[in-house]
Amino acid sequence: MDVLVATRRPEVEAMLTDETSPLPTRETIWVERPAGAGLLPLQKEWRALRRIRAVRKVLVRRRVLGHPVQRVISKGAPLELRAAKRARVRERWYITDTEIHHLAHRLALSAATDVVVPADWREDLDGGFLSACKKRGTRVHHLEGHLPHAYLQPPHSTLVGSASRGGAGTGGGIPQIFHRSLEGGGAHDKAELVSAASLIPDLGMKVTTMAENQPNGDPWGFPGQLTKFDGVLSESVTVAHEAVCQGVPTLLVSKAQRGFLDPFLGGGLLFRVESTVKGPALNNEVAAWREAVVSRMQGGAMPVAWSDVKEQLESLWD
Repeated sequence: MDVLVATRRPEVEAMLTDETSPLPTRETIWVERPAGAGLLPLQKEWRALRRIRAVRKVLVRRRVLGHPVQRVISKGAPLELRAAKRARVRERWYITDTEIHHLAHRLALSAATDVVVPADWREDLDGGFLSACKKRGTRVHHLEGHLPHAYLQPPHSTLVGSASRGGAGTGGGIPQIFHRSLEGGGAHDKAELVSAASLIPDLGMKVTTMAENQPNGDPWGFPGQLTKFDGVLSESVTVAHEAVCQGVPTLLVSKAQRGFLDPFLGGGLLFRVESTVKGPALNNEVAAWREAVVSRMQGGAMPVAWSDVKEQLESLWD
């Protein structure tokens, strides 16, 4: 009886239409993203209003037909919570790991009954969101661990080094690197984007680039495929997080600040540069990442701790 609300983005459509999708068949409401390059403010507001109305209409219809939705769970999508509140849905959960998404937080604040954030959430970045939740009486739940652990598989300790992985990292001594590039256009990431393209020619590595929204033959398996590479070069904090959670040395090229990244910095897995302007700081960070990549190639993969985040989430909704 679940209803799925999905944003019309290429990667989302690829996942939900893929024949290997683990999701059971259920009614799906496709909605437009009220953000993106080239959209005027009035266009964004109109898209948001249409989205709320479309979701509310389905929720009200379910109640009238005697099959009411009891709980709405939103991952960073506050508009559905506002629709749910108007449709008198009792439980309205907001999951977020992005402190700087202040607009989404403001929209969620007036509609969410429960908020779920990582244990490493940084209140100095969230614009007063968590503090406001506590003042309003909104229940706040902290996850102990990393959100990607809810959908990734723990890396096998025996699969270390290019030869034993038998995947993309079999380049005869040349490091095999996955590069994730971003298009941007989100409501919060404009000031964070830094292109890593200028670094690639000087790396001396074989780099496979996949841009945001680029088609992927295995959309559900994509995060797990990162382990087939010796290292990751990412402009995306999400991909960087997924990579380091699986023990893959990652160079994050971004101005983004996130609490969930902090435990990995300085630990030999996550390296970060906020600018690609050549100089000692850039050279030192790239050199440290290269050393970690070579160590992984030679069988020196770093062990990673695994958390029961999936079970924690399930327990919230029992």
